[in-house]
Amino acid sequence: MTNLNGTGTVFSRRHILGAGLALSVGSGRAARAQAPVSLNFAVWGNRAEEDAFRRLIAGYTAQNPHVSIRLELSGSSGQLYQQVDTRLAGRQAPDLVRIQYQQVGRYAKAGAIVDLSGHLDGGLAAQFAPALWKAVTYRDKAFAIPHHTDTLAVYCNMEMFRRAGIELPRRLEDSWRWEEFIRIARMLKDKAGAPFGFACAWQNTAAYRFLPFLYQNGGKLLDEQLLQPQLSSKEGLEAIAWAQSWFTDKLVPPTTSIKTNEQTQNLFANGTIGMLVHGDWQIPFLQDAMKQAEWQVTYMPRSVSMASDLGGNCLAVTRDSKNRDVAIDFLRYATNEANMRDFCIAAGFLPVRRSLMETKLDYPLRPDAMQVFVEQSRTIPDHLAATVTLPDFSRINTKLGEQLDLAFTSGQSPKDTAENVEGTIRSVLKS
Repeated sequence: MTNLNGTGTVFSRRHILGAGLALSVGSGRAARAQAPVSLNFAVWGNRAEEDAFRRLIAGYTAQNPHVSIRLELSGSSGQLYQQVDTRLAGRQAPDLVRIQYQQVGRYAKAGAIVDLSGHLDGGLAAQFAPALWKAVTYRDKAFAIPHHTDTLAVYCNMEMFRRAGIELPRRLEDSWRWEEFIRIARMLKDKAGAPFGFACAWQNTAAYRFLPFLYQNGGKLLDEQLLQPQLSSKEGLEAIAWAQSWFTDKLVPPTTSIKTNEQTQNLFANGTIGMLVHGDWQIPFLQDAMKQAEWQVTYMPRSVSMASDLGGNCLAVTRDSKNRDVAIDFLRYATNEANMRDFCIAAGFLPVRRSLMETKLDYPLRPDAMQVFVEQSRTIPDHLAATVTLPDFSRINTKLGEQLDLAFTSGQSPKDTAENVEGTIRSVLKS
């Protein structure tokens, strides 16, 4: 998923998946150029992602033989940002760059990536999920094209669920309400032998993963115009209190608060918890770690509405590119329907084009679980995407994590928690 401060390390998250990429037809606009063009494309990723990018490049250059694209591979997103930032300072940044959605505002505000709005076909925005298009937009202009996403759902230990006599919702519209989710967590402790009911993957810098619960309850971190804090609303205080109750009622391990290094996927794999709120990127690990145990994935719980987390990456052109038209043409090619489908299948990601989100993709590993995540990704709120992609959201995220941790581990009141976070929000928005 995402690392919001742009400096931390996010290592490879998926095993190699054996699917290949089709060499799909692009826009063909670059084919009209005659002079040789060389582009550099900076990405990070594991072997499956690297192979998928190389197939994309091979497909594009086969159609446009005057173009060569050099893939520059970093080991993590943090390493990539450090390298790109250094090269931007020297006006030597790569032509193309893969970035997390949460970085779009930062780079756009600094003028480091190109405004694409005048270069894209009319109606392109409507072909993408609204939240994902919102995530690449800064001041009503598109500065990147969405490539794929990740999101949260609920992993369930089916042996424990059978012991407790619990069945999973089979449709998004039948997902558990908050009170039912808590009742099930208690049953997993009382009837199924789970030391704890569940845990949420929001450790280290991932405080923003509290936001889906806030939106599920009808709350927002900021007002509709992103100008004023809203966490002290009734809905916001209820969401903080609800998450706080997980710890006071001992439904989650005390080591799974926000300012810890606990690997919650390990707690699920070893049977410490019966449910795990985590992302689709854990599927390869759990498939290997739980060979003797059955697990399935169901949807996030809801209060008055449904919501989940924004993850994934987009593709952008930097200000230093001397061949912007060709670079933008490659972005169109990489994000067309056929190539997005094949990239997501090969590398294990969720698509962001509406047409692909409404169909079943042939994932080679646990397609049943991946389909739940694809459906869940439709519930990412547009407003949440606009909030977490603000240029200085990392400062808000740091304060949010600090204050939620105090609420969860030290009993700080929801009111004090919200007010303390709002003080930082006002400072960030004023600056």
